[in-house]
Amino acid sequence: MSKNPSSGKHLTRDDRIRIETYLKQGFSIRYIAERLDKSPSTISREIKNHTLITKSNSCDCEFFFECKMHHVCEKNTQNCRKDCRTCAKAKKYCSEYTKVYCDYQIERKISLCNGCSKIYNCHFPKYIYKGKEADDKYRDVLINSRNGFDLTCEQLDYIDKTVSPLIKQGQSVYHIVSSNNLPVCESTLRRLINDCELDVRNIDLRNAVKRRQRRKRPAGYNTMTVIKDGHKYEDFLKYMGTHETAVVQMDCVEGTKTDNAALLTLYFSTSHLQLAIILNEHTSKHVIEALDMIEDILGKDLFAQMFPIILTDNGHEFADINGIERSVFGGKRTKVFYCEPNHPEQKGGCEKNHELIRYIIPKGTSLEPYSQEQINLMMNHINNYKRKELFGHSPYDIAKQLYPEDFLILLGIEYVEPNSINLTPALMKIVSD
Repeated sequence: MSKNPSSGKHLTRDDRIRIETYLKQGFSIRYIAERLDKSPSTISREIKNHTLITKSNSCDCEFFFECKMHHVCEKNTQNCRKDCRTCAKAKKYCSEYTKVYCDYQIERKISLCNGCSKIYNCHFPKYIYKGKEADDKYRDVLINSRNGFDLTCEQLDYIDKTVSPLIKQGQSVYHIVSSNNLPVCESTLRRLINDCELDVRNIDLRNAVKRRQRRKRPAGYNTMTVIKDGHKYEDFLKYMGTHETAVVQMDCVEGTKTDNAALLTLYFSTSHLQLAIILNEHTSKHVIEALDMIEDILGKDLFAQMFPIILTDNGHEFADINGIERSVFGGKRTKVFYCEPNHPEQKGGCEKNHELIRYIIPKGTSLEPYSQEQINLMMNHINNYKRKELFGHSPYDIAKQLYPEDFLILLGIEYVEPNSINLTPALMKIVSD
Protein backbone atom coordinates (compact mmCIF):
# COMPACT_ATOMS: atom_id res chain seq x y z
CA MET A 1 0.00 0.00 0.00
CA SER A 2 1.31 3.42 -0.94
CA LYS A 3 2.16 5.66 1.99
CA ASN A 4 1.34 8.84 0.10
CA PRO A 5 -2.27 8.89 -1.13
CA SER A 6 -2.69 9.88 -4.76
CA SER A 7 -3.90 13.43 -5.20
CA GLY A 8 -5.36 15.42 -8.07
CA LYS A 9 -6.98 12.34 -9.68
CA HIS A 10 -10.66 11.71 -10.30
CA LEU A 11 -12.49 8.88 -8.57
CA THR A 12 -13.52 6.20 -11.05
CA ARG A 13 -16.84 4.38 -11.30
CA ASP A 14 -15.20 1.34 -9.72
CA ASP A 15 -13.95 3.47 -6.81
CA ARG A 16 -17.46 4.72 -6.10
CA ILE A 17 -18.94 1.23 -6.19
CA ARG A 18 -16.28 0.10 -3.72
CA ILE A 19 -17.11 3.06 -1.46
CA GLU A 20 -20.76 1.96 -1.45
CA THR A 21 -19.72 -1.61 -0.59
CA TYR A 22 -17.48 -0.50 2.27
CA LEU A 23 -20.23 1.75 3.65
CA LYS A 24 -22.66 -1.17 3.72
CA GLN A 25 -20.09 -3.12 5.72
CA GLY A 26 -19.83 -0.27 8.24
CA PHE A 27 -16.19 0.73 7.66
CA SER A 28 -14.91 4.21 8.55
CA ILE A 29 -13.87 6.92 6.09
CA ARG A 30 -10.21 6.51 7.02
CA TYR A 31 -10.39 2.77 6.36
CA ILE A 32 -12.03 3.37 2.95
CA ALA A 33 -9.42 6.01 2.07
CA GLU A 34 -6.57 3.60 2.82
CA ARG A 35 -8.12 0.90 0.65
CA LEU A 36 -8.60 3.26 -2.29
CA ASP A 37 -5.26 5.02 -1.83
CA LYS A 38 -7.01 8.39 -1.46
CA SER A 39 -7.02 11.02 1.24
CA PRO A 40 -9.84 10.86 3.85
CA SER A 41 -10.99 14.35 2.85
CA THR A 42 -11.54 13.12 -0.72
CA ILE A 43 -13.78 10.27 0.47
CA SER A 44 -15.60 12.58 2.88
CA ARG A 45 -16.35 15.14 0.17
CA GLU A 46 -17.45 12.42 -2.23
CA ILE A 47 -19.98 11.07 0.27
CA LYS A 48 -21.20 14.54 1.24
CA ASN A 49 -21.65 15.73 -2.35
CA HIS A 50 -23.38 12.60 -3.69
CA THR A 51 -25.53 11.34 -0.85
CA LEU A 52 -29.14 10.88 -1.92
CA ILE A 53 -31.72 12.17 0.60
CA THR A 54 -35.19 10.67 0.53
CA LYS A 55 -37.68 12.47 2.74
CA SER A 56 -40.35 10.38 4.37
CA ASN A 57 -44.03 11.27 4.41
CA SER A 58 -44.36 9.64 7.83
CA CYS A 59 -44.08 11.34 11.18
CA ASP A 60 -40.77 10.96 13.04
CA CYS A 61 -42.49 10.68 16.44
CA GLU A 62 -41.36 8.56 19.36
CA PHE A 63 -44.83 6.98 19.56
CA PHE A 64 -45.02 6.15 15.86
CA PHE A 65 -45.78 2.45 16.28
CA GLU A 66 -48.27 2.90 19.16
CA CYS A 67 -50.04 5.95 17.77
CA LYS A 68 -53.76 5.57 16.98
CA MET A 69 -54.51 9.26 16.48
CA HIS A 70 -56.92 10.45 13.79
CA HIS A 71 -58.09 13.85 12.58
CA VAL A 72 -55.37 15.83 14.39
CA CYS A 73 -55.13 18.24 11.48
CA GLU A 74 -57.48 21.21 11.59
CA LYS A 75 -58.29 21.03 7.87
CA ASN A 76 -60.39 18.39 6.10
CA THR A 77 -60.72 16.38 9.32
CA GLN A 78 -64.02 14.81 8.30
CA ASN A 79 -62.91 13.59 4.89
CA CYS A 80 -59.38 12.42 5.84
CA ARG A 81 -59.04 8.64 6.27
CA LYS A 82 -55.26 8.73 6.78
CA ASP A 83 -53.56 7.71 10.02
CA CYS A 84 -51.89 10.75 11.56
CA ARG A 85 -48.70 8.80 12.18
CA THR A 86 -48.26 8.41 8.41
CA CYS A 87 -48.75 12.14 7.80
CA ALA A 88 -45.78 14.48 7.99
CA LYS A 89 -48.06 17.45 8.72
CA ALA A 90 -49.60 15.90 11.82
CA LYS A 91 -46.66 16.78 14.06
CA LYS A 92 -47.55 20.47 13.71
CA TYR A 93 -50.89 19.88 15.42
CA CYS A 94 -50.33 16.92 17.77
CA SER A 95 -49.65 17.89 21.39
CA GLU A 96 -48.02 14.53 22.12
CA TYR A 97 -45.51 14.71 19.27
CA THR A 98 -41.95 13.94 20.43
CA LYS A 99 -39.21 13.97 17.82
CA VAL A 100 -36.96 10.94 17.77
CA TYR A 101 -33.82 10.15 15.76
CA CYS A 102 -32.72 6.99 14.01
CA ASP A 103 -30.60 4.83 16.33
CA TYR A 104 -28.79 3.29 13.35
CA GLN A 105 -27.48 6.65 12.18
CA ILE A 106 -26.52 7.76 15.69
CA GLU A 107 -24.49 4.65 16.43
CA ARG A 108 -22.58 4.68 13.13
CA LYS A 109 -19.50 6.83 12.49
CA ILE A 110 -21.00 7.89 9.18
CA SER A 111 -24.58 9.11 9.26
CA LEU A 112 -25.81 7.04 6.31
CA CYS A 113 -28.45 4.37 5.90
CA ASN A 114 -26.21 2.09 3.83
CA GLY A 115 -26.24 -1.37 5.42
CA CYS A 116 -29.34 -0.83 7.54
CA SER A 117 -31.67 -3.87 7.54
CA LYS A 118 -34.76 -1.68 8.08
CA ILE A 119 -34.05 0.69 5.19
CA TYR A 120 -37.26 -0.23 3.32
CA ASN A 121 -39.53 -0.18 6.41
CA CYS A 122 -38.11 2.93 8.04
CA HIS A 123 -40.25 6.03 8.59
CA PHE A 124 -37.23 8.35 8.99
CA PRO A 125 -35.63 10.39 6.16
CA LYS A 126 -33.12 8.18 4.33
CA TYR A 127 -29.51 9.14 3.55
CA ILE A 128 -28.08 6.71 1.01
CA TYR A 129 -24.88 6.70 -1.01
CA LYS A 130 -25.10 4.81 -4.32
CA GLY A 131 -21.92 4.42 -6.34
CA LYS A 132 -23.41 4.18 -9.85
CA GLU A 133 -25.78 7.11 -9.38
CA ALA A 134 -22.96 9.18 -7.82
CA ASP A 135 -20.69 8.50 -10.80
CA ASP A 136 -23.42 9.38 -13.33
CA LYS A 137 -24.12 12.65 -11.54
CA TYR A 138 -20.38 13.46 -11.34
CA ARG A 139 -19.87 12.80 -15.08
CA ASP A 140 -22.80 15.04 -15.99
CA VAL A 141 -21.43 17.90 -13.89
CA LEU A 142 -17.92 17.37 -15.29
CA ILE A 143 -19.10 17.50 -18.90
CA ASN A 144 -21.51 20.41 -18.46
CA SER A 145 -18.92 22.52 -16.62
CA ARG A 146 -16.60 22.28 -19.60
CA ASN A 147 -19.16 23.07 -22.26
CA GLY A 148 -20.57 26.39 -23.33
CA PHE A 149 -19.69 29.88 -22.17
CA ASP A 150 -20.91 31.74 -19.10
CA LEU A 151 -21.79 34.86 -21.05
CA THR A 152 -24.95 36.86 -21.61
CA CYS A 153 -26.11 37.80 -25.11
CA GLU A 154 -25.06 41.40 -24.46
CA GLN A 155 -21.55 40.35 -23.41
CA LEU A 156 -21.14 38.09 -26.44
CA ASP A 157 -22.30 40.87 -28.76
CA TYR A 158 -19.84 43.32 -27.15
CA ILE A 159 -16.97 40.84 -27.54
CA ASP A 160 -17.84 40.22 -31.18
CA LYS A 161 -18.06 43.92 -32.08
CA THR A 162 -14.75 44.62 -30.31
CA VAL A 163 -12.68 41.61 -31.32
CA SER A 164 -13.71 40.76 -34.89
CA PRO A 165 -12.68 44.10 -36.51
CA LEU A 166 -9.35 44.07 -34.65
CA ILE A 167 -8.48 40.55 -35.77
CA LYS A 168 -9.24 41.60 -39.34
CA GLN A 169 -6.72 44.42 -38.79
CA GLY A 170 -4.09 41.76 -38.14
CA GLN A 171 -3.98 42.04 -34.36
CA SER A 172 -3.32 38.97 -32.22
CA VAL A 173 -5.71 37.62 -29.59
CA TYR A 174 -3.17 38.46 -26.87
CA HIS A 175 -2.85 42.10 -28.00
CA ILE A 176 -6.64 42.50 -28.12
CA VAL A 177 -7.15 41.06 -24.63
CA SER A 178 -4.32 43.21 -23.24
CA SER A 179 -5.67 46.42 -24.81
CA ASN A 180 -9.40 46.05 -24.13
CA ASN A 181 -11.54 45.46 -21.07
CA LEU A 182 -13.16 42.18 -22.14
CA PRO A 183 -15.17 39.91 -19.81
CA VAL A 184 -13.13 36.87 -20.93
CA CYS A 185 -9.50 35.77 -20.79
CA GLU A 186 -7.28 34.93 -23.76
CA SER A 187 -7.98 31.17 -23.71
CA THR A 188 -11.76 31.69 -23.54
CA LEU A 189 -11.62 34.16 -26.42
CA ARG A 190 -9.72 31.60 -28.50
CA ARG A 191 -12.39 29.00 -27.71
CA LEU A 192 -15.11 31.44 -28.75
CA ILE A 193 -13.35 31.87 -32.10
CA ASN A 194 -12.76 28.13 -32.55
CA ASP A 195 -16.44 27.38 -31.78
CA CYS A 196 -17.59 29.95 -34.39
CA GLU A 197 -19.31 32.14 -31.79
CA LEU A 198 -17.89 35.31 -33.39
CA ASP A 199 -17.88 36.72 -36.92
CA VAL A 200 -14.19 35.87 -37.30
CA ARG A 201 -13.08 32.26 -37.62
CA ASN A 202 -10.02 30.26 -36.69
CA ILE A 203 -8.70 30.69 -40.23
CA ASP A 204 -8.55 34.47 -39.64
CA LEU A 205 -5.86 34.02 -36.97
CA ARG A 206 -2.39 34.31 -38.46
CA ASN A 207 -0.71 31.32 -36.85
CA ALA A 208 -3.72 29.00 -36.71
CA VAL A 209 -2.86 27.45 -40.08
CA LYS A 210 0.06 25.03 -40.19
CA ARG A 211 3.18 26.71 -41.45
CA ARG A 212 5.17 25.54 -44.43
CA GLN A 213 8.45 23.74 -43.97
CA ARG A 214 11.40 26.13 -44.00
CA ARG A 215 13.20 26.10 -47.32
CA LYS A 216 16.94 25.52 -47.33
CA ARG A 217 19.25 28.11 -48.81
CA PRO A 218 20.86 27.20 -52.11
CA ALA A 219 24.47 26.06 -52.08
CA GLY A 220 25.71 29.22 -53.78
CA TYR A 221 24.02 31.65 -51.39
CA ASN A 222 26.10 34.84 -51.21
CA THR A 223 27.40 35.43 -47.66
CA MET A 224 30.42 37.17 -46.27
CA THR A 225 32.43 34.18 -45.06
CA VAL A 226 35.67 36.03 -44.35
CA ILE A 227 35.52 38.00 -41.10
CA LYS A 228 38.39 39.85 -39.53
CA ASP A 229 39.64 38.66 -36.17
CA GLY A 230 37.98 40.32 -33.22
CA HIS A 231 34.55 40.53 -34.87
CA LYS A 232 33.40 36.89 -34.77
CA TYR A 233 30.50 35.63 -32.69
CA GLU A 234 32.86 34.01 -30.20
CA ASP A 235 34.50 37.42 -29.76
CA PHE A 236 31.04 38.88 -29.19
CA LEU A 237 30.38 36.38 -26.38
CA LYS A 238 33.72 37.16 -24.75
CA TYR A 239 33.08 40.89 -24.98
CA MET A 240 29.60 40.59 -23.47
CA GLY A 241 31.03 38.48 -20.66
CA THR A 242 33.06 41.46 -19.44
CA HIS A 243 30.79 44.35 -20.50
CA GLU A 244 27.22 45.12 -19.50
CA THR A 245 25.87 46.99 -22.50
CA ALA A 246 22.90 47.00 -24.84
CA VAL A 247 23.02 45.19 -28.18
CA VAL A 248 21.41 46.30 -31.44
CA GLN A 249 20.74 43.56 -33.98
CA MET A 250 21.04 44.62 -37.62
CA ASP A 251 19.65 42.92 -40.71
CA CYS A 252 18.05 43.59 -44.09
CA VAL A 253 14.60 42.79 -45.46
CA GLU A 254 14.50 42.25 -49.22
CA GLY A 255 11.66 42.82 -51.67
CA THR A 256 11.36 41.05 -55.01
CA LYS A 257 14.32 39.42 -56.73
CA THR A 258 14.48 42.23 -59.28
CA ASP A 259 14.27 44.96 -56.61
CA ASN A 260 17.14 47.29 -55.96
CA ALA A 261 15.52 48.61 -52.76
CA ALA A 262 15.73 46.92 -49.34
CA LEU A 263 14.97 47.70 -45.70
CA LEU A 264 17.76 48.09 -43.16
CA THR A 265 16.37 47.01 -39.78
CA LEU A 266 17.86 47.83 -36.38
CA TYR A 267 16.43 45.87 -33.45
CA PHE A 268 17.04 46.90 -29.81
CA SER A 269 17.08 43.63 -27.89
CA THR A 270 16.33 45.24 -24.50
CA SER A 271 13.07 46.94 -25.49
CA HIS A 272 12.20 44.98 -28.68
CA LEU A 273 11.97 48.32 -30.48
CA GLN A 274 12.86 48.16 -34.17
CA LEU A 275 13.80 50.82 -36.71
CA ALA A 276 13.63 50.40 -40.48
CA ILE A 277 15.43 52.54 -43.06
CA ILE A 278 14.66 52.28 -46.75
CA LEU A 279 17.76 51.62 -48.89
CA ASN A 280 17.71 52.58 -52.55
CA GLU A 281 20.14 49.77 -53.25
CA HIS A 282 20.93 46.59 -51.33
CA THR A 283 24.66 47.33 -51.03
CA SER A 284 27.26 47.97 -48.38
CA LYS A 285 27.56 51.58 -49.48
CA HIS A 286 23.90 52.34 -48.84
CA VAL A 287 23.96 50.56 -45.45
CA ILE A 288 26.77 52.85 -44.33
CA GLU A 289 24.94 55.88 -45.73
CA ALA A 290 21.88 54.93 -43.65
CA LEU A 291 23.97 54.63 -40.47
CA ASP A 292 25.64 57.96 -41.26
CA MET A 293 22.22 59.57 -41.63
CA ILE A 294 21.06 58.23 -38.24
CA GLU A 295 24.27 59.43 -36.58
CA ASP A 296 23.92 62.84 -38.19
CA ILE A 297 20.34 63.13 -36.83
CA LEU A 298 21.13 61.91 -33.31
CA GLY A 299 24.61 63.35 -32.90
CA LYS A 300 27.77 61.45 -32.02
CA ASP A 301 27.14 61.08 -28.27
CA LEU A 302 23.49 59.96 -28.51
CA PHE A 303 24.31 57.54 -31.35
CA ALA A 304 27.16 56.02 -29.34
CA GLN A 305 24.81 55.70 -26.34
CA MET A 306 22.07 53.95 -28.32
CA PHE A 307 24.27 51.85 -30.64
CA PRO A 308 27.23 50.70 -28.51
CA ILE A 309 27.25 47.18 -30.01
CA ILE A 310 25.83 46.04 -33.36
CA LEU A 311 25.34 42.33 -34.06
CA THR A 312 24.62 41.38 -37.66
CA ASP A 313 24.88 38.50 -40.11
CA ASN A 314 27.35 37.73 -42.89
CA GLY A 315 25.42 39.35 -45.73
CA HIS A 316 27.45 41.06 -48.43
CA GLU A 317 25.85 44.40 -47.53
CA PHE A 318 27.60 44.35 -44.13
CA ALA A 319 31.07 43.55 -45.42
CA ASP A 320 32.58 47.01 -44.78
CA ILE A 321 33.50 46.74 -41.11
CA ASN A 322 35.46 49.98 -41.00
CA GLY A 323 32.62 51.90 -42.67
CA ILE A 324 30.11 50.63 -40.08
CA GLU A 325 32.32 51.42 -37.08
CA ARG A 326 33.72 54.82 -38.09
CA SER A 327 31.92 58.02 -37.12
CA VAL A 328 31.02 60.86 -39.47
CA PHE A 329 32.36 63.16 -36.74
CA GLY A 330 35.70 61.33 -36.55
CA GLY A 331 36.77 58.33 -34.48
CA LYS A 332 34.65 55.25 -33.81
CA ARG A 333 30.90 55.31 -33.27
CA THR A 334 30.18 51.65 -32.51
CA LYS A 335 31.61 48.14 -32.45
CA VAL A 336 30.26 45.47 -34.84
CA PHE A 337 30.21 41.68 -34.48
CA TYR A 338 29.00 38.97 -36.86
CA CYS A 339 26.92 35.87 -36.25
CA GLU A 340 28.14 32.50 -37.40
CA PRO A 341 27.13 31.61 -40.98
CA ASN A 342 23.65 30.04 -41.26
CA HIS A 343 22.82 30.75 -37.61
CA PRO A 344 20.01 33.34 -37.68
CA GLU A 345 18.94 32.29 -34.17
CA GLN A 346 21.95 34.19 -32.79
CA LYS A 347 20.00 37.35 -33.55
CA GLY A 348 16.60 35.73 -33.21
CA GLY A 349 14.83 38.83 -31.88
CA CYS A 350 15.43 40.71 -35.11
CA GLU A 351 14.42 37.73 -37.25
CA LYS A 352 11.24 37.22 -35.24
CA ASN A 353 10.27 40.87 -35.57
CA HIS A 354 10.59 40.59 -39.34
CA GLU A 355 7.42 38.46 -39.23
CA LEU A 356 5.48 41.57 -38.24
CA ILE A 357 6.95 43.46 -41.19
CA ARG A 358 5.92 40.61 -43.49
CA TYR A 359 2.34 40.89 -42.20
CA ILE A 360 2.22 44.38 -43.76
CA ILE A 361 4.66 43.88 -46.65
CA PRO A 362 4.36 40.20 -47.69
CA LYS A 363 7.24 38.36 -49.31
CA GLY A 364 7.45 39.00 -53.02
CA THR A 365 6.22 42.60 -52.65
CA SER A 366 8.37 45.30 -54.17
CA LEU A 367 9.82 47.83 -51.73
CA GLU A 368 10.57 50.49 -54.34
CA PRO A 369 7.15 52.25 -54.22
CA TYR A 370 7.41 52.94 -50.48
CA SER A 371 8.74 56.14 -48.95
CA GLN A 372 10.52 56.50 -45.63
CA GLU A 373 7.38 58.16 -44.23
CA GLN A 374 5.35 55.04 -45.01
CA ILE A 375 8.02 52.80 -43.50
CA ASN A 376 8.03 54.95 -40.33
CA LEU A 377 4.25 54.57 -40.04
CA MET A 378 4.54 50.81 -40.43
CA MET A 379 7.20 50.59 -37.72
CA ASN A 380 5.14 52.79 -35.37
CA HIS A 381 2.27 50.32 -35.65
CA ILE A 382 4.66 47.41 -35.04
CA ASN A 383 6.42 49.11 -32.12
CA ASN A 384 3.08 49.80 -30.39
CA TYR A 385 1.97 46.18 -30.74
CA LYS A 386 1.78 44.55 -27.30
CA ARG A 387 3.87 41.44 -26.69
CA LYS A 388 3.44 38.55 -24.29
CA GLU A 389 7.21 38.44 -23.68
CA LEU A 390 6.97 42.06 -22.49
CA PHE A 391 4.14 41.13 -20.08
CA GLY A 392 1.46 43.01 -21.97
CA HIS A 393 3.53 46.08 -22.81
CA SER A 394 4.59 47.30 -26.23
CA PRO A 395 8.18 48.08 -27.31
CA TYR A 396 7.20 51.76 -27.41
CA ASP A 397 6.10 51.60 -23.75
CA ILE A 398 9.46 50.10 -22.73
CA ALA A 399 11.49 52.47 -24.93
CA LYS A 400 9.74 55.49 -23.47
CA GLN A 401 10.90 54.42 -20.01
CA LEU A 402 14.47 53.45 -20.96
CA TYR A 403 15.62 55.76 -23.72
CA PRO A 404 16.13 59.55 -23.93
CA GLU A 405 13.13 61.47 -25.19
CA ASP A 406 15.23 63.06 -27.93
CA PHE A 407 15.96 59.65 -29.42
CA LEU A 408 12.25 58.92 -29.97
CA ILE A 409 11.41 62.40 -31.23
CA LEU A 410 14.34 62.74 -33.66
CA LEU A 411 13.66 59.37 -35.31
CA GLY A 412 9.87 59.87 -35.55
CA ILE A 413 8.95 57.06 -33.13
CA GLU A 414 5.37 57.85 -32.09
CA TYR A 415 2.50 56.42 -30.09
CA VAL A 416 -0.38 54.61 -31.81
CA GLU A 417 -3.68 53.74 -30.10
CA PRO A 418 -3.87 49.97 -29.45
CA ASN A 419 -7.19 49.53 -31.29
CA SER A 420 -5.91 51.58 -34.26
CA ILE A 421 -3.01 49.23 -34.92
CA ASN A 422 -3.23 47.62 -38.35
CA LEU A 423 -0.82 44.83 -39.27
CA THR A 424 -2.18 44.10 -42.74
CA PRO A 425 -1.22 45.35 -46.23
CA ALA A 426 -4.26 47.65 -45.99
CA LEU A 427 -2.18 49.97 -43.77
CA MET A 428 0.12 50.93 -46.65
CA LYS A 429 -2.79 51.28 -49.07
CA ILE A 430 -4.51 53.72 -46.70
CA VAL A 431 -1.38 55.87 -46.62
CA SER A 432 -1.00 55.76 -50.40
CA ASP A 433 -4.60 56.86 -50.91
